[in-house]
Amino acid sequence: MFDIGGWEFLIIVVVAILIIGPKELPGMIRSVAAWVRRARELAREFQSGIDDLAQEVEIEKIGEEFRHEIGIEGADNIGNKIRESIDPSGELLQSYESTKETIEDDLEVVEKEIENQNHSLEPNNQNGRSQRENYNKSSDNDV
Repeated sequence: MFDIGGWEFLIIVVVAILIIGPKELPGMIRSVAAWVRRARELAREFQSGIDDLAQEVEIEKIGEEFRHEIGIEGADNIGNKIRESIDPSGELLQSYESTKETIEDDLEVVEKEIENQNHSLEPNNQNGRSQRENYNKSSDNDV
């Protein structure tokens, strides 16, 4: 940090003893040491902040180079590029949509059939017995 040799340091100590005095010299050395420690901490903190900033800039630069290299300018374009490379004519998407509609229609038909079956198994208004109970009774008589 400072390029101070042995003789220069000795001259500084002698001048400090003459100016400050031997009595107050230990307290002054402690104060100076505390200030030097604090200055080093601030320098370290500043340096780490600069390093973090440089790393962020480097990461952003690498990301931009990567996007430029593969021909993508934005994150929204990624999905479009993949979709265009897999299904350029849109035939797969159209097939998917029509299959989905067919399955939904078939599901509605099946749900209505199940609902009709459940209504037919509900109790009749005659004796309060359901068709299921009638079926069970008739199968018991057969045995």
